[in-house]
Amino acid sequence: LGQCARAKLISERQRCSRHGRQCDLSKGAANPSDSNTPTVPRDITSTDVHVGTNKNMPPSDNVPAIRRIDVLPPLQRLPPTSMSRHEFSVKGMPLDFANHATDHGNDDLEGKGKPIAAAMDDVDIPTAALGGAEPSDGLPGPLVYHRLPGKGLWIDIKRRSRYYRTDWTDAFLPENLSIVISTILFMLFACLAPALAFGSIYETVTKGQIGIMETLLATGVCGVINAFVSGQPLTIQGPTGPELAYLSMLIGLCSSLNLEFMPAKFWAGLWQSLYTVVYTLLHACSLISKVTRFTEEIFSAMITMIEIVAAGTNIVNVFLGKASIGAKLWTLIIVSLTYVMAVKFRELRTSDWLNANLRKNLSNYGVSITIISLTILSSLLTPVLGIFDLRYLNVPTIIEPTWKDPMTGLARPWIVQAGGYAKPFPTWAIFLMIAPAIGGCLLGYLDQNLTEVLVNRKDRMFKKLPAYHLSNMVVGLVLYPFCAILGLPAPHPATVRSLAHVMAVTSTVTVPLPDGKGTTVRVTGVAEQRVSHLAIHILILICLTAGSVLRYVPQPIIIGIFLYLGIASIRGNQMFDRLFVLLTFERERWPSYYYVQDVDRREMTRFTIYQTVIVCVLVAISRVSQIAIAFPFLMATMIPLRIYVIPRLFSAETIEVLDR
Repeated sequence: LGQCARAKLISERQRCSRHGRQCDLSKGAANPSDSNTPTVPRDITSTDVHVGTNKNMPPSDNVPAIRRIDVLPPLQRLPPTSMSRHEFSVKGMPLDFANHATDHGNDDLEGKGKPIAAAMDDVDIPTAALGGAEPSDGLPGPLVYHRLPGKGLWIDIKRRSRYYRTDWTDAFLPENLSIVISTILFMLFACLAPALAFGSIYETVTKGQIGIMETLLATGVCGVINAFVSGQPLTIQGPTGPELAYLSMLIGLCSSLNLEFMPAKFWAGLWQSLYTVVYTLLHACSLISKVTRFTEEIFSAMITMIEIVAAGTNIVNVFLGKASIGAKLWTLIIVSLTYVMAVKFRELRTSDWLNANLRKNLSNYGVSITIISLTILSSLLTPVLGIFDLRYLNVPTIIEPTWKDPMTGLARPWIVQAGGYAKPFPTWAIFLMIAPAIGGCLLGYLDQNLTEVLVNRKDRMFKKLPAYHLSNMVVGLVLYPFCAILGLPAPHPATVRSLAHVMAVTSTVTVPLPDGKGTTVRVTGVAEQRVSHLAIHILILICLTAGSVLRYVPQPIIIGIFLYLGIASIRGNQMFDRLFVLLTFERERWPSYYYVQDVDRREMTRFTIYQTVIVCVLVAISRVSQIAIAFPFLMATMIPLRIYVIPRLFSAETIEVLDR
């Protein structure tokens, strides 16, 4: 616009010169006495500049003054340029805000290897976007606070009951059926691999008392229950980092107090169930609208670091163990190969290999292909290399608990003995479990509601509104007691798997941008149904019978998958992006992220270091058994810390850009 207006004024000056008139652009006309002379628009106001001369020099008699044009304010700068101009993800940002083409040529869709889905985490969504689509059913919004206890739950039940029939029938509509079937097959492997990885880590952390069998059973049964009664059936239940941190804290507490773990977990689970029911009735779910990017980034970074540290700890334990040197080296090789192959399959989506459909399918099933291929490779090479003490997954061939009585060699009963096994569980310890239960409840609250907030954003184009209170009540009233009674790890909505499920059931169409220099993907429909959720977790339960096959999977492969899950979640977290920017000492090489351009470097550095220190402190506390019980409470303080402390440490402009 500016170039066009400037060219028009230059053309007017040249026309005046040809006709022997002097342009008086400062008055808005070529010659006031000549009524035929075109006038310059009166709303164009700015300082005088001169063609071919320094703008600070006085105007020359031979070079008329040209007025600099103040055009419309520039379009708002969009977040990181890694969002492709060719394709736009449905994750995390309104689709109308897609990037226009830049001057970087036809670079890949993911830009520097960063996937579009992860790049959306950098996108700012206003607080008004929390709670899903705009209420259109005559009921109060999903996150509206009510003074009457239980009113929010009652409204959620009324809301979801209106959709319940179509939640099942919509899956079989012609436009949805093929999408639902492909989603079930894709998400089965996407959920099974993390369940195996977390189950293996759980077994190490709990010293063999919770393992893969319990993890698969909890994931499958709780997923089936959620498919029937959850307030948001598109979220995927499964093992998560916060539950790993909670179990680590609880096992450390029991070891220091010489208490049996299973009875302690039983009583802590019942207390946790009670607290969840109470906070749901008191509408504590509404407080999740106070959570900003500051807290989300810290929580996400904490989960990432916990997973990476857990994988690293397992590798160190292998080298410190009694395995042969060949087994130790082979473990390191398999872990490295697993991580590299998983990364390469993920990056295949944006490569030039094969065709688009093959790239997509291989990328989607990359983790499963990695596990199968390396299992076959290891089974063929270990006998040749003379390695016979490599560790494999400890999966029972029959459906029974992992822990076995060292005296009898028999598996424990499925129903936890609340009164203790080898010795009576003391009464005072029952009430002592209130403290860790509160911590577990806080972690479950954040994990449950932050994931649902991300899933229910308005730009998903959902037509059915979510029900936060209903989802939390199902967790507190059904899932927590079930897991406590059977001694299972409590699953929570897994953020990455839930978002992958949402994107898998979303139909899109590619349309050109207005300037014709790129394309964007717009949502045409979402298969909002419960069938895919139900089928995925039924198939996971069927996998419980495959213990004789899973026993051939080397444990190093699962450690590598766990390492991959942790490192992969770094991408898309703006805190890590800023940290990597600060580690680039040459400022001319800094990427043109909007927060790099709009925030003072020192302010951005202080803000990033502040978050990094908090994450490191939280992770360190979670690893020290003597003080690990304080970890969930410190995590919960991040919300008041952001509300009351951060505004005193940083300017409003900095917070507006970094924490919108």
